[in-house]
Amino acid sequence: MAESTLVKAILGKIRPSKRLLVILTAAFGVSAASGGAAVYVSRDALMAELSKPKVSGLECTTIRTLKLGHNGQRWIRMHVKTDRADGQARMRTALRVVGALAKAERADLYQVVVLDSAGPENRADVRGAAIGAEVLFAPGPQSVPGMSETFRAFYNDGTANSVGVFHGKTVDLSMDDIRTMMAAMDDHSPCIDPSAAPADGVSAEGGAGEQEAKPAETAEAPAGH
Repeated sequence: MAESTLVKAILGKIRPSKRLLVILTAAFGVSAASGGAAVYVSRDALMAELSKPKVSGLECTTIRTLKLGHNGQRWIRMHVKTDRADGQARMRTALRVVGALAKAERADLYQVVVLDSAGPENRADVRGAAIGAEVLFAPGPQSVPGMSETFRAFYNDGTANSVGVFHGKTVDLSMDDIRTMMAAMDDHSPCIDPSAAPADGVSAEGGAGEQEAKPAETAEAPAGH
């Protein structure tokens, strides 16, 4: 009973991932059955498990979701942030989120851009070295300008500096790379969204008429910016 209370107390103060929750529960269970020495063994196992690459990426936070119209099509662009992730973890995060987005809403083009937690907040600054990873997904690529395949994806292999800017090289993924990453995922959850989803034609920054007011924004999507 004491172990159960302790687990609840810890989990009540943190937001663990599903895998961390399972590991913590197992660790405390072993401790209760085998005595104090088992806590140290479980702690080592926990650290080893947490050091493994996250096949589904990391937890992330949605900054904004833009739902745009372009020549009769519906395009959805999402900007999200992760905390100090490496390039491949950002890429896996972007792929997981674009999959969750496509499952939740129908569109002709989906774009997910991953920023560092210290990265820019303003939409106009989400470009160039501020982008840690990006995925474009078009279910029917032949109908979307600039899309020759279903996916286009890249990540920056550098780490972000204090203002969330990356200075590594750009790594483009092949379709085989993308399929491999997505097939291995055991989690398909979206990012944490601190605000309600905006209606079509309204950006998360506020203001209606995104389709009419920002036509250039729509045209930029296939170029990956």
